Amino acid sequence: MSAPAIQVTDLHTAFGDQKVLDGVSLEVAPGETLVVLGRSGTGKSVLLRHLIGLRWPDSGT
Repeated sequence: MSAPAIQVTDLHTAFGDQKVLDGVSLEVAPGETLVVLGRSGTGKSVLLRHLIGLRWPDSGT
């Protein structure tokens, strides 16, 4: 089995007292398609910004 193309482990991000990402972990295999789905204001765009390097997490990798 090959290594994950994307790996996120225990990702935390907050804006002030508002937790946006609280311990998010995921792995995406090469060639796998992943959908990030959720209501408005649940951190989808923040997660994607972390994945492309536009934000740094408060903790996690």
